[in-house]
Amino acid sequence: MAAVAGKAPRRIFRFRDCVLDIDSGTLQRDGCLVPVRAKTFRLLCHLASNAGRVLSKDELLDAVWPDVTVTEDSLTQAVRDLRRTIGDLAQETLRNIARRGYIFDAEAVAPEPKAIEPRIAVLPFLVENGDPHDAILMDGIVEEITNGLARFKTVAVVARHSAFTFRPGSHSGPAAVGESLDVDFLVEGLARRVSGVLRISVVLVECRSGRRLWGEIFRDVAGDLLALQAAIVQRIISRLVANIEGAILQQAPARAAGNAAAFEHLVRGIALLRSYGETVNEEARVQLLRALEIDPDYGLAHAYLALAELTISGYGAATPAVLMAARDRAMRAVSLMPEEARCHRILALIRLYLREHAAAEQNFRRALELNPYDADTLAQLGYLLTMRGHPDEGLAWLDSAVSLNPLHPDWYHFDRSVTLYSLARYAEAAEALTNLPRRDALTETRLAACHAMVGDDLAAARHLERACQLAPAWDPVWQVCHGVEFDRAQDLDHLLQGVRAAMDARAAALAAPAAPGGR
Repeated sequence: MAAVAGKAPRRIFRFRDCVLDIDSGTLQRDGCLVPVRAKTFRLLCHLASNAGRVLSKDELLDAVWPDVTVTEDSLTQAVRDLRRTIGDLAQETLRNIARRGYIFDAEAVAPEPKAIEPRIAVLPFLVENGDPHDAILMDGIVEEITNGLARFKTVAVVARHSAFTFRPGSHSGPAAVGESLDVDFLVEGLARRVSGVLRISVVLVECRSGRRLWGEIFRDVAGDLLALQAAIVQRIISRLVANIEGAILQQAPARAAGNAAAFEHLVRGIALLRSYGETVNEEARVQLLRALEIDPDYGLAHAYLALAELTISGYGAATPAVLMAARDRAMRAVSLMPEEARCHRILALIRLYLREHAAAEQNFRRALELNPYDADTLAQLGYLLTMRGHPDEGLAWLDSAVSLNPLHPDWYHFDRSVTLYSLARYAEAAEALTNLPRRDALTETRLAACHAMVGDDLAAARHLERACQLAPAWDPVWQVCHGVEFDRAQDLDHLLQGVRAAMDARAAALAAPAAPGGR
């Protein structure tokens, strides 16, 4: 594949079984993307760019921490993390030179300019007649196009949540969207009905120039909407990638719905699950059940029905019977559609709530094998790794999710706060929680714990008091013990330390005599 026009060749270095791409910010090992902490990645980039030269500790400190003063312990920790990341525990590639510094001893070669992985966003299509039925249907079609594109590991696809922020008429053009989402290409579309036949016009646009690279009109003559969206994906890929692996192009897609009616009910159910309202989850359940009445073996409908049941029952607060029934249904979904990443992701989420941590991680990683650019899976895997006692690795996955989904859902902030707290970065954890537009009692309790751990007793007491006002029968210790899926007792104890400190701060504030009245 030719490099994308207008962009300089990337700086790519090879060492051991790794490939470092400095400009795209990625490290691959054995062909798989590896999450790397920000400071560790900066250290690796500086070492690789100066391979074969002894670098003093002062130079490395200035390169990695240019604006702050840190001790050599920070560098030692970053070096240790880097060796673990690249599989250099024997210190053969990154060697310590006594009293002088470090040398990156592998041959680091910048290869000839090669394929640059394009980034693409599929924006919601404009429905010309404004029919709400067609609007919901087209959102579903666009989501399937997004998932279809993500199967090709040579194309990075921005998450649906971020792309759908740019509805038709809500932005000033491809260049602005490209800058906001950090993408090279946009897919846009227009849907209209002509004599009862759905016509979809699709265009591929280069963001930098605004030039239309391709456009085509598709007609749903036979009523096979899933075949239609598959054809659209093939056309887009053929325009973006000149040498996509033949095996992927020929790969049979995961089994779809038996007919368009089942697919429409699925689309409506998913749309309801993503909306807000008192009865939306129950209405979603009805739509998903209707999809399964039409096609009992529709795996994706089984997966989302399991998620709907879980949502209605309060996620991790659901009874064991509900959780196990949801797990069984999601396992059936995986057996029916083993190549559908969303089925594996939903099963993983249910297993996390069941505290089946190892099995949940296996399903999350399988989902990423099938769709390496699903930002929600990246974020949820990061949260799971935090629950398993690996918050540093978890934060790297969460950061990767944010880069693919810059306008992400609010729950990303909560999951990041849990991870940052586990890393003892309490102020950052509190800041992440303040980004939430709506804060429930659990969120206020987490904020209280963060402030207590940095010694701000007044803020800790205030947030815990707010939690108790939101839920008068609130028991912070019980809720934390039952509402967070830690795999290790010491991680739960760490959180409880902050919660109990906040409780002490609140008790002291309540016991303090009232201040004299003012004027």
